[in-house]
Amino acid sequence: MTTPPGAPLAYRPELNGVRAIAVWLVVVQHWAAPPIMMGEMGRLVFFVLSGYLISGIVWKQQVYPGAPGPWRRRLGTFYLRRLLRIIPPYYCALALSALLPLTTVREYPLWFLLPAANQLFYHLQRWGEGCGHLWTLAVDEQFYLLWPALLAVVGRRVRWLVLIGACGLLFRVGWSLLVTPGFVLLLLPASLDLFAAGTLLRLLENSAALKQWARGRYVLLAWGGWWTLWAWLHPVQGGNIWLVLFPAVGAVAAFLTLAWLLRNPAAARRSSLLHPALVWMGQRSFGVYLYHLLLPVFWQRAVYTLWPAGSEWRTILLGPLPTLLVLTPLLIGLSAASWHFIEGPLDRMKRHLRYD
Repeated sequence: MTTPPGAPLAYRPELNGVRAIAVWLVVVQHWAAPPIMMGEMGRLVFFVLSGYLISGIVWKQQVYPGAPGPWRRRLGTFYLRRLLRIIPPYYCALALSALLPLTTVREYPLWFLLPAANQLFYHLQRWGEGCGHLWTLAVDEQFYLLWPALLAVVGRRVRWLVLIGACGLLFRVGWSLLVTPGFVLLLLPASLDLFAAGTLLRLLENSAALKQWARGRYVLLAWGGWWTLWAWLHPVQGGNIWLVLFPAVGAVAAFLTLAWLLRNPAAARRSSLLHPALVWMGQRSFGVYLYHLLLPVFWQRAVYTLWPAGSEWRTILLGPLPTLLVLTPLLIGLSAASWHFIEGPLDRMKRHLRYD
């Protein structure tokens, strides 16, 4: 594969706005448990965005096997930069999880240190208290390991990338029918259509063909179809059909959403995605995600300690609204501290790790 480097990956503050909204959709879903599906929308957008950003780096910096020049050194730099961005703050969250303590982290520490939480939860066929969200970080790490080699094989061939995306849907169908539908989404191949959608966006974002589809009305139609599919299929067969199909529809919706924002800067301004508060929060979204399930465990234990059994205050304080009111400022403070003391300094250090 001898494709030239891609166009420079310019800083796009609106993507931080997208991150902020996506991560808080997940937080509200986990804290308040609304009767409608919200959190999965955030996860879908995050995975498609990962495909877009990582593919851009791989192509621009030529960090795939067989690239011209010292590709092994560049690939090593790519992995080292990813490790610096993710692993130190992740390990800090693990340390707090062990101190809390969270039983699953204490019982299976190696799975979380690798990280391979997705494989652990699939093996157990259950979530761990306060750490169930870590499966997505494990999938992301496994995606970083796989994608440079995969792009070295498929290059910039649209049909091949579409085929990879189709493999994600086929894997979910086949695994559900032949093995088990339980926790199938936790396996890396089940998210291939999401990562492939982001890669296609990076490849086609400046094409004339995409321009006609990067419109707000198509974004609304796509998410409307996703919601309709959820309302229709979620009650059927325990939601198994929904689990198989919704990532593919969500990949299209997230693809169109990001394409609309990237192609139409005015849309980002009208949507308030460039508001300083959203940009600030999006920059700290990793910390928000890392700690958001630890805090409800801490809050529940504090309430059970301070109020005796049978107390009406237990029920009141553990309700959705008090949980949101109490834990939101705590989570913002934790994520801000993570950025100030860990992520920010590491980000500055990462700039010294050059690909050239």
